[in-house]
Amino acid sequence: MSTFGGLSTAYTGLAAARAGIDTVGQNIANVNTEGYTRQRVSQSANGSLAGIGPLDTLFRGGTGVTVDQIQRLGNALLESRMRTSSSSSGYAEMTATVMDSIEGALHEPGDSGLAATLHTFWASWQNVANHAGETSASGVLLEAANDLASRVAQGYSDAVDTFNTTHSQAQGMVTQVNAIATQVAALNDQIRQATAAGQSPNEMLDQRARLTTTLANLTGATVVDRADGSADVLVGGNPLVTGSKTHTLMLTGAEQLGDANSSPVQLEWANRPGESAAISGGALAAAVAALGPGTATSGGSIVSAAESYNALATQIAAQVNAIHSAGSTTAGTTGLDFFSFAAGRPAALGLTVIPTDASGIAAGTPGTGALDGSMADKIAALGTSATGPDAAWSDFVVRVGIESRRASDQATTATRAAASATSKLMSETGVDMDEETTNLITYQHAYQGAARVMTAIDEMLDTLINRTGLVGR
Repeated sequence: MSTFGGLSTAYTGLAAARAGIDTVGQNIANVNTEGYTRQRVSQSANGSLAGIGPLDTLFRGGTGVTVDQIQRLGNALLESRMRTSSSSSGYAEMTATVMDSIEGALHEPGDSGLAATLHTFWASWQNVANHAGETSASGVLLEAANDLASRVAQGYSDAVDTFNTTHSQAQGMVTQVNAIATQVAALNDQIRQATAAGQSPNEMLDQRARLTTTLANLTGATVVDRADGSADVLVGGNPLVTGSKTHTLMLTGAEQLGDANSSPVQLEWANRPGESAAISGGALAAAVAALGPGTATSGGSIVSAAESYNALATQIAAQVNAIHSAGSTTAGTTGLDFFSFAAGRPAALGLTVIPTDASGIAAGTPGTGALDGSMADKIAALGTSATGPDAAWSDFVVRVGIESRRASDQATTATRAAASATSKLMSETGVDMDEETTNLITYQHAYQGAARVMTAIDEMLDTLINRTGLVGR
């Protein structure tokens, strides 16, 4: 190697050290940037040049160093684990949010809950039995009955509000998923072009990783990396993003709770209308499951809650009317119902009290006189019946409480798992200031060493060019 070749070798050392310092600076600058993955300079030694001719037997050293790439120190396994845990966390947290809303609307235990309202209603019938024919006792009963109907209707309305809120959130998540998918597709194209051109796509890879983690949290999406640098995103086994192309999701079905059983809420692919985009993970899947059809004991949690209020209203009306219609008023009138339902409305919203005063209350047994309260006593006994409305309401409250507690516990566990996965990934790929400081010092010394080599070669060349032949003069 010529003396001038030594300058080239030293220069490659300067360039490599400078690249290292720049990379360390990038890491330090992004120490608090969410989702940033630390980077390192990947370099390799240059081999020696071939000899000039067959007579050239001089030993030839290497010709310096080459910066191969700025390496992104990611961990595909930990990133996949984080997406998986984020999917579980999203599903569990959304489920817990819905169940917490349903449970909160019960107001149980408490003075404003239906259990207390039912107790007051039955106690009012007992008071009528004890004071048959008295206007004041009948007035208290009618007030308690109207309060009960109002409280049942309020519970159903709370379920409607929860349905509307959850549906709005689900629609917002669908919009967000489609927007993120478009961004991922655009990044795929940019990353592919940068990789083909030999440029560093590290920051774009970080951005895509953040976006795909969000998609996993929303939909349980999985990611398949491709050799060209792009990544496919799959939802329920179907492609949401393929290279630079996207497939759009849409939310279909009932927009109101009353239509949920006849027109189930579901996700569909925009290019395949009517075909369900079955997803099992993420917050969006939990929202769609909660909005799904149900009965008073099973199915979508929100619709099931609403149907439980309908079932309770129907049971109250049926059992009270069965006894009340067999009784007689103070005037001897029989065959009267106490409750009725408004046509075209859910039972919980349509439950109304028929009597407007004491003359419409059939508290006695026919033929026993105006002061008999035996039928009122039978109605009051429904409050302690094993098959009465109170028992049904208690079963519903217990079921909701158990489901809400389970959802809360699962959300706590899933959130901790997601936090653990994120922490593990950050410990592997995040910026460590102590390590970066050490690397900075290392590259600084390397730069100074390469510069000193160039100075030494420069002095050698100065001697050869300007001082050769001057010895002894």
